[in-house]
Amino acid sequence: MVGTTIGNGTVDHRRQEVQQAVKNACDQLNSDGVTPRDYVEQLAWLFFLKAFDEIEQRREDEGAFEEKPYSRLLNGEFRWSEWSKKTDRPDEMLEFVNGRLWRHLQNLEGDGAAERIRRIFSSIKNHSRRGTSFARVVQQINRLHFSDDTDVIVLSEIYEDLLKRVAGDSAGYAGEFYTQRHLIRAMVQVVRPKMGDRIYDPCFGTAGFLAESAEYIRQNHGVLSGGDLEWLNDETFFGVENKPLTYLLGTMNMLLHQIEGARLEQANTLEIHSSTVPEKHRYSVILANPPYGGKMAKELQTNFTIKSGSTELLFLQHIMANLAKGGRAGVIVPEGVLFRGGADAKVRERLLTKFDVQTLLSLPAGCFKPYTDIKTNVIFFNRRMDGKTTRNVWFYDLKNDGFELQTNRRPIEGSQIPDFLSRWEDRTESKNSWLVSIEELSKNNWELLPRNPNATEDYEHRPALELLQVIKMREQRIIELLSELEETWEVN
Repeated sequence: MVGTTIGNGTVDHRRQEVQQAVKNACDQLNSDGVTPRDYVEQLAWLFFLKAFDEIEQRREDEGAFEEKPYSRLLNGEFRWSEWSKKTDRPDEMLEFVNGRLWRHLQNLEGDGAAERIRRIFSSIKNHSRRGTSFARVVQQINRLHFSDDTDVIVLSEIYEDLLKRVAGDSAGYAGEFYTQRHLIRAMVQVVRPKMGDRIYDPCFGTAGFLAESAEYIRQNHGVLSGGDLEWLNDETFFGVENKPLTYLLGTMNMLLHQIEGARLEQANTLEIHSSTVPEKHRYSVILANPPYGGKMAKELQTNFTIKSGSTELLFLQHIMANLAKGGRAGVIVPEGVLFRGGADAKVRERLLTKFDVQTLLSLPAGCFKPYTDIKTNVIFFNRRMDGKTTRNVWFYDLKNDGFELQTNRRPIEGSQIPDFLSRWEDRTESKNSWLVSIEELSKNNWELLPRNPNATEDYEHRPALELLQVIKMREQRIIELLSELEETWEVN
């Protein structure tokens, strides 16, 4: 870290410089009428090209030192360091970017990084329309250095804040929600990713789970050898994301966390799903917050053994099919998955009888505000090497995650996350935690709805938001049953 060598004063000064550069760029875009969602996209592709240029320069220098010449993917006039210095000719620079550069990026030959660049620049656009404005933004980006530890740390913090702003601007679009950092961190601490793992997120979004897993490994592995760094960069992180902008944001987030070789694919996970995945292609760690509330057409469900229109249930099956022997998974699901009948009950039975469901963490209703107030839970399960399956499930009823359950989600005292993390490994019982045997679950249609035996069941003492959630879930189940009946009548 730069601060350990040159002093905290210099680090603080550099932090301020980086913050000011990004603020200036945002202000410039904002003054041109670019929306927050669009200027985050704009900054993301500019960050990407600047960071990629620095990566290629480093590889070129290393290749020269080792007498193994490196051939740049983006060279000559197409490298950032060439065209971005023409800020004194802003209209010419903008014309070059919109024309020659964009066409070149969309038609790069090769796989790996070339394919990723083709995909990104075929789906996004340059939102700057005036040369002078574009030049001012580029000048600010040129003040940043992605090879500098301080810059990367500060940019990661700023970038995360911008991602939250985008998520809030399009809250709940297609059932996708920004997963807050403290929840991601808690889930990562439970599954404990380690060097040698293959870590997968089937709907990686802004890559929060993958980036936090990278940080966890760095902090807990000890000294990383050259081989470790190579594995971490090229063989550890895998993900699929459907939306072009989100794919770009997640890719950029991994670069900010110094992971250049993550295997990130842009596709519809559910459409490419297979229920028979070879063991060597499975993953030892899967972390996800799948989209929920969406529907998938019947004709697209042919690869799923248990058919359901609910995307959350299909994603859960996908995760189960891709978990390797000895693997650990943590998945956020809406509460309806835990108690609904039909396909949901079949998936729960398979999960409980084919895997070792260790823990169910009940999250407070409203913890995903402002995106949604849907009640959610985290299921942690393993696929054990010895083949043993669930004996009992440890439930933890989390009422306070350290933030107000309001739209602004201000921090508050009394977070129960530390208590959860201190108890989950030994699965100790307390006023907030309890065990339920597999025999009891099987008698109750494999229901996993968290009912705290230590809590008062008097409806007067239950939070109003929680009561509304119960009513909404019951109404949703009634609607689903009516739809099933309607389909049956149509067939007959």
